[in-house]
Amino acid sequence: MTPNSRHNHKNDHPEEPAKASVPPVPETPKAAISPEEHEALRKRVEELEGLREKFLHAAADFENAKKRALRDKDEFIKFSMERIMREMLPVLDNFGRAVEHTTAGELAEADEEKLRQNFKNVATGIQMVQKQLTDILRNHGLTRLETVGEKFDPHRHEAVARVQEKGEEDVIVDELETGYMLHDRLLRAAKVRVRTAPPPEKQDEIT
Repeated sequence: MTPNSRHNHKNDHPEEPAKASVPPVPETPKAAISPEEHEALRKRVEELEGLREKFLHAAADFENAKKRALRDKDEFIKFSMERIMREMLPVLDNFGRAVEHTTAGELAEADEEKLRQNFKNVATGIQMVQKQLTDILRNHGLTRLETVGEKFDPHRHEAVARVQEKGEEDVIVDELETGYMLHDRLLRAAKVRVRTAPPPEKQDEIT
């Protein structure tokens, strides 16, 4: 083997460069605390744990209170009409008594005089029941809207027709359906007919 061939053989396998050595990372020295500081930290951890327990209890109490409030609300809505329903029971009783006097059998066997008396009794009974019902509803804040002769108010009245006649315009001349207020809130607008000016009379043409 010639020297040149030995030289070329060495060049085919170059030596790898030496890796640089990495210096070790020095350990961070642990901070030393005094016994007093250790005791203060321990107490602080206990306080935070106590606050955490209080927070969990408060959250549970709040959730229970919310559920209880929802149950109370449902109960209130369910039985909010109990008072007025109890007051309406006598009205139903009076209606029942009026119906008892108008059975088909009694009317078929009654003579003319008895029919007149029966009709009079029924009419009187219905009027009394109407007054009784009106008084109950009024005590609960229901009031009837005044209409005939009043100025038309679009916030309370609904004009379903207009009547052309002489007189003050926009005045209600007739009521078709009664309107009601519940306290200070409109429950149902009154359907009315309102006066409007008649068309002008035609003048004779001057020839």
